[in-house]
Amino acid sequence: MARWDEILNLPVQSPPTLEFSASDIVWSKVEGWRDKIDRVALIPFARVDDFIRGESSNTDCPTRFHVEARRHRSAKASYKVKVDGVLEYILYWCSFGPDDHRKGGVVRPSRNTYVPKKKSAGRPGTKRGCTCHFIVKRLIARPSVALITYSQDKHVDKNGLPCHGPQDKKAVGTHAMYAPYISEDLLLRVHSLLHAGVPVETIMQRHNELVEKQGGPFNRDDLLTHRYVRRQEKRIRRSKYELDADDAVSLSLWVENHPTSVFFYQDFSESDPFTVGIQTEWQLQQMIQFGNRGLLVSDSKFGTNKFKYPVHSLLVFSSENKAVPVAWVITPRFSSRNAFKWMRALHNRVLAKDPSWKLAGFIVDDPLTDVSEIRDVFECSVLISTWRVRHAWHKALMKSCSQNEMRIQMSKRLGQIVSEICTGQGNVTLFDDFMEEFVSNSEFVEYFKAVWYPRIGGWATSLQTLPLASQEMSSAIEFYHRQMNVRLLNEKDPSAYQRADWLVDKLATKVHSYFWLDEYPAKHDFARYCRDEWMDELTSWRNSLKIPDSDVILEGQCARVKDQQDQEKNYLVSNPGSEFSVCDCTVSKSGYLCEHVCKVSRVCRKKEPSKPSLCLYQYKQALIKMLCCTPHDSLIRDHAVSLTAFLQTQIKASADFDSNDRMMNEIDKQAGFTVCSDNNINLALEQLGESGNLGSGNGRLLNKGTGERGSCDVSAFHDEMEIDPSSICVSPSGLFATHGVLPADILSVNGDKTLLTDSHLMIENDASEDRDISNQVFPQDMMEGPLSTESPELCSVINHDYDDYRDKVTESLDSIDDNTVLKFYKRPKTSLKKRKLTNKEDTRKDSKRDDN
Repeated sequence: MARWDEILNLPVQSPPTLEFSASDIVWSKVEGWRDKIDRVALIPFARVDDFIRGESSNTDCPTRFHVEARRHRSAKASYKVKVDGVLEYILYWCSFGPDDHRKGGVVRPSRNTYVPKKKSAGRPGTKRGCTCHFIVKRLIARPSVALITYSQDKHVDKNGLPCHGPQDKKAVGTHAMYAPYISEDLLLRVHSLLHAGVPVETIMQRHNELVEKQGGPFNRDDLLTHRYVRRQEKRIRRSKYELDADDAVSLSLWVENHPTSVFFYQDFSESDPFTVGIQTEWQLQQMIQFGNRGLLVSDSKFGTNKFKYPVHSLLVFSSENKAVPVAWVITPRFSSRNAFKWMRALHNRVLAKDPSWKLAGFIVDDPLTDVSEIRDVFECSVLISTWRVRHAWHKALMKSCSQNEMRIQMSKRLGQIVSEICTGQGNVTLFDDFMEEFVSNSEFVEYFKAVWYPRIGGWATSLQTLPLASQEMSSAIEFYHRQMNVRLLNEKDPSAYQRADWLVDKLATKVHSYFWLDEYPAKHDFARYCRDEWMDELTSWRNSLKIPDSDVILEGQCARVKDQQDQEKNYLVSNPGSEFSVCDCTVSKSGYLCEHVCKVSRVCRKKEPSKPSLCLYQYKQALIKMLCCTPHDSLIRDHAVSLTAFLQTQIKASADFDSNDRMMNEIDKQAGFTVCSDNNINLALEQLGESGNLGSGNGRLLNKGTGERGSCDVSAFHDEMEIDPSSICVSPSGLFATHGVLPADILSVNGDKTLLTDSHLMIENDASEDRDISNQVFPQDMMEGPLSTESPELCSVINHDYDDYRDKVTESLDSIDDNTVLKFYKRPKTSLKKRKLTNKEDTRKDSKRDDN
């Protein structure tokens, strides 16, 4: 029992890398069987494969490990289990052992049927008697943890001599110098190229050229043979998705055959709907790489009118801001709200690889999505994308309305309605006025009433309560849809669309291969075999960056953009600067967001900085709300003030002021070092008996409202890209990742809904403690009694002049442009440590400030 007490008390180790080996783990020595000393360690059971891959990629002795023995028992037992009860036992052995097929080697009696191959194409001496092996046990007492016992960590034979790898002199010039099999990365490359239609001969030709260029083989992947690639090509060609006539049975068989590509599976039951989640190892790596401190997009409606079950895609943005699918979820339409289980499974799978993984924001495209579940699982802010709405309305307008002037007017009005709802200036009744105003266009009005009017209320509520995703995000999502239309909806037999087994097999094989090729740097070597499915293009937003500003001419209610291929050709963009602009190019006529609309929007915001995009407007409103509505926590309040002060300092420092003295005065005022001398505030505070120096957080807050706004040359800032709304929730200091420290509505767009999770629990449970922290505004008077920020007298005093200060703070924040905020959030992330100041320290700091 002492042995198992010592083992169960060991720490569970999970190195923060995708793969890790024995050298990355701290091993413990415990007493083993027959007085032996075992080297043991505990790791998460979900990371056993990562450990095996790390051990196989040993540079001193590359190899592979295979399962030599396995035992498994049910987790439910009718009797009381023992402390050392084993739920699963797996013995992993080096693939160069344990048998020895060399001359004079020992072969186990059960394996004496081996006949040495005499052909040159064979691989003689694969088994060389290697004794390296380790045991993985999954204990019943702790089923989520794997106990690793490394019995022999040296790759030697029974005589203690190296038997393979570079240290074995007899292995020089043979395959025993390298790993027995090709790596998983090369296998994925070969499968992707074969699925994309590249011939075997071309794959081998490019591979041999690369090996010759580097001067010969250096690892096992360099020994790739034509025979192996041909065998993989035959296996792909002969595979089939229909494993059974019954679609449900066939799908369950497919899930059993591809366990590593499925992260969640749930069959139909009385209480739960059918759900299958697909995520390959490459997709998991992409999610960890690009999703950490980034955005995750939910695209939930692809193929709704064509497939038996729609495809729910989860996307991240690559270094080129392209949407990369990191998971696909297949489930019926009515189960869109029952997504908590598979989201939790996906999140746990990522955390098993990287415990420090953290999401910055989650973008949804369906107002019926349960936002609270997303916040509960991913612990991040939730945004909403209007790309689906804009695409559907714009496409219907192009189809149903033949008069161009009517299209422009209706599109402009729809854009104004969305803007008014997002800014809190309108509600759902605006759509009733829209249908009455354009009743002459009966076809579009009937379409709008039948399809969108029943659910327009949910959209209006989401637009009012959730931040809006930027236009750049919309262009990336749109490009992903165009890729999926070409790569998935190209089946010759339309009846296959009604089978779920075809859908999951097509996604996990061909569609996955094309997205892998998008990130493959050497894909241009196979350019001659490019098909429509490759779609090696940039998003419309990225293409707009290539258009110079001189090629855009604004002419009142329209703009002209020169074609980059033919300078004599111009495209006419109506409603410039609107989210619902209309262009006369072929891309826009198809309902998509074209590069000309994106470019005109950027130019309009440069020339009219007072009219920012909707997402930037919401960002500024959140800052204003944090300044004017002081949070109960002094840490958050001080950071909000310093954040705005820093942004204003950066803006004004880059401008050309008249004198250095004026610049210093402005910066001093922004930093909050001046004392508020407003007569009304002081008079009211004197009536409360609190007429002291406002040198703390609220004093700085009022100073921010009364500070003058310095002149700033806004045109000097070149906004390279639109501000990302995720900056509302993630700051360099990790401020908004702090849970339960903000009031419930501090980061909502119009004060209706919070963007953080469980903040009300913090307020209810720690009300007295929070009041003490927030009331450090008046440190001199805290000795007599704390003044709560929720006091009705103080609220009435501040609200008396609230409008004046709000206008001045708003005027100061209007100078913040997209590029300035983006530069601030591109700074290296630092940690923000919470501290509490004692009354004496506050008093001493205030007195020192008064002396200065």
